[in-house]
Amino acid sequence: MQRSVAVLVAIGVVLSPLYAGESNRVRSVKTRAPLLPNEAEIIATTESGQKPPPSSHVTPLSPPVGVYTTLNGFFDYQSNGGACQHIRVNPANGNIHVIYMISEDSLDSGGPTRGTVYAFSSDGGSSWNNFSNVRVPIRRSGYPSLDLLQGPNQGLPVIANHNVVSVLQSTLFVDAPEGTGTFAELIPPLIMPPMTGGEPIWPHVAGAADGSIVFHASINNQLPTGGGGPNYLTRTSDFGISWSPLWMQFPPPFNDPGGAYPTIANGTGRVGTFNLAPGDGAYWLESTDNGATWPSMATTIYPATRVVGSDTLSNWVGGDVIYNGEIALFAMNTSRTDGEGGFFYAGSRIEFWSQATGFVDAVPWDSTLYLSQMVGQAFHLSMGYPVLGLSGSTIALVYMAFQPDTGAGGFNYGDVWYVLSNDGGFTWTSPTNITNTPNLDERYPSISRWNEPGELNITWQEDTQPGAHAFGDNAPISRSSQVFLKMILTDVNGHGEVPNHFVLRQNYPNPFNPATKISYTIPTGSSVRLSVYNTLGQEVETLADEYRNAGTYEVTFSGESLASGVYFYRLKAGPHTESKKMTLLR
Repeated sequence: MQRSVAVLVAIGVVLSPLYAGESNRVRSVKTRAPLLPNEAEIIATTESGQKPPPSSHVTPLSPPVGVYTTLNGFFDYQSNGGACQHIRVNPANGNIHVIYMISEDSLDSGGPTRGTVYAFSSDGGSSWNNFSNVRVPIRRSGYPSLDLLQGPNQGLPVIANHNVVSVLQSTLFVDAPEGTGTFAELIPPLIMPPMTGGEPIWPHVAGAADGSIVFHASINNQLPTGGGGPNYLTRTSDFGISWSPLWMQFPPPFNDPGGAYPTIANGTGRVGTFNLAPGDGAYWLESTDNGATWPSMATTIYPATRVVGSDTLSNWVGGDVIYNGEIALFAMNTSRTDGEGGFFYAGSRIEFWSQATGFVDAVPWDSTLYLSQMVGQAFHLSMGYPVLGLSGSTIALVYMAFQPDTGAGGFNYGDVWYVLSNDGGFTWTSPTNITNTPNLDERYPSISRWNEPGELNITWQEDTQPGAHAFGDNAPISRSSQVFLKMILTDVNGHGEVPNHFVLRQNYPNPFNPATKISYTIPTGSSVRLSVYNTLGQEVETLADEYRNAGTYEVTFSGESLASGVYFYRLKAGPHTESKKMTLLR
């Protein structure tokens, strides 16, 4: 699965909770230890004692919403703050890359069998190559993030995670050619001197416009002098031969330890990283030269507290940032606070911020949708963990929220939701529950930064058991799976953007049995005819033959009465005509 950079060059590939306290309050995070236990101690010790036997888990033939990426295992705590970066779609060819964190042993939630697995799809998510579930690297690793390279290596996926090389540290892995699973390992230099409390771990990675790689990681342990270990940035432009800066400490005004902080790049040289300090604010650091140099001071995006009406608000662990051209857009999970580090379930919300909009409640508190009280689950409010993506000019915000249904131990099940904005974040649609699956737990959503206009590519963790057996909740042991959804935005008036070009998408799933979905976008109102043909050119069914307004549409085709084989579907709308191939497997 892995090989060195030298081998790649030789073959001619150039890489140019906080538990519920009194009533509905979450207890203080200001004086908490780092979000995760000491990673080095986990490696060095062997767990003693007996865990409860694994709960029964019968994987359904298909999840209620979406499809399985085939990545699954015994680890159900995917994020240590910030936002999961588990999916990227290559704009050049539509290839989809996903990563996921698993444990291969049900009794080993964080030890030697924990690692990062990768899957690849070249057909829009209908089928996946998981390379036999091989870990990247083939040793213990944790908390991965994913991005695509730009510049001369455009589209190659790069994974960052922490693992043991000579010590526990952050490492990069680049797949070349794209989608082959032949990951080259890039090892950054160590922090010196060693008394800093350990090496930077929990990394987030960004592929910069010039082809370089920038990533942000947090010191493992608290400093010997007390307080949290700092965050660091590093960059390589020649894939492991040199690193500049070797490691640069995140500058003032605040430097929160123990988390994973979104790091992003656009196509013109901007690279930014978003440092979330629960209860103490959120901070932004941006380079305009692909990460070669950085400002000496960070910019405050969210203050330690913010007074809105009668509420005092503060930011929680979840948050994300994307570029829309040159503009950075931010989403933060916030909540009512007592001003002393205590948070409340009632009053949690997701706030959006850009320089143009200021603070906007993208997802306001709504007691009819979200829980005012719940059984505490590690590092979760009743709703949060927002992630951002773009579908054309539409801004999509996907998040998770717990529901009234409960499982073993009284833990609440979660669902995945979304809202959209078509005016740069000034206004947002009403929240929509994507999964809406009682007695099935969906958490830790991730969304591709880039999505074809009219659609969203989303992943999340699905589990039959709520709670987090992997981290402190004492929930029943269960196998969790990664689910993928290509969501079509069909309501262009209220839930998507007005299309600006003709698109006929690949049917999904493909191959199919017996039914599949076909979606298309037309930029102006016109007569539309969508037909299915066999290999002899004979029309077997007409799916649409009428006038339709501009928008994105989806139809279902059933091959229940047809024989297995290859079929074609053709769309004619005004002056545009396009055909695609699909396969029926009975």
